[in-house]
Amino acid sequence: MSINTSGSKAPAESFKLPGEIPAPRPPSFSYGSRDSSISRFFDNLAEPASALNSLFQAKPLDSSKTLGRFLVNTTVGLAGFIDIATKWGIEQQPEDFGQTLAVWGVGPGPYIMLPFYRPSTIRATSGKLVDVYSDPVTYVDHVRTRNTAKAVDVIDTRADFLGAEKLISGDRYVFIRDAYLQRRDFLINDGVVEDSFGDFEDEE
Repeated sequence: MSINTSGSKAPAESFKLPGEIPAPRPPSFSYGSRDSSISRFFDNLAEPASALNSLFQAKPLDSSKTLGRFLVNTTVGLAGFIDIATKWGIEQQPEDFGQTLAVWGVGPGPYIMLPFYRPSTIRATSGKLVDVYSDPVTYVDHVRTRNTAKAVDVIDTRADFLGAEKLISGDRYVFIRDAYLQRRDFLINDGVVEDSFGDFEDEE
């Protein structure tokens, strides 16, 4: 087994947590895409963390827009179950502390597959440990309610990846790894994707 600790954009593929155990499939009638009301609710709860991380990344305008989304969807959108903000032209700009670490120059570290949950990197997982403190669910006093909310969030996130399984071709592990790392790069760079064909055009 080799582990890439150089911080490059291609972490070692052979490093993952032991036993990538398949979790039970959530009911298809309740879950399946980020368009579900459950997903929208948890996306809305993540907005304060996104706003805070936008500030950490010196993007105050994005932070204010994200706070605006949160206020609109929490009130008019009935706690986020309805995404009114997007209909009003306030697009979601997801940020997390893993992305903030990337902006600060921290390398991704090895790629890992978290059992029962989703793909990640050491950097993203470390960021998640910080983001928990800006998650409103963390401060729910009623233990049973808090744990239930966190469990539903994990099931909902897992369901999103299960719904994309039909798109997988070839080696499942490599496909998920590459798709995840490309998505993270897209988010970290705010949708600015490097044109790998530019060099060919310059040579013409």
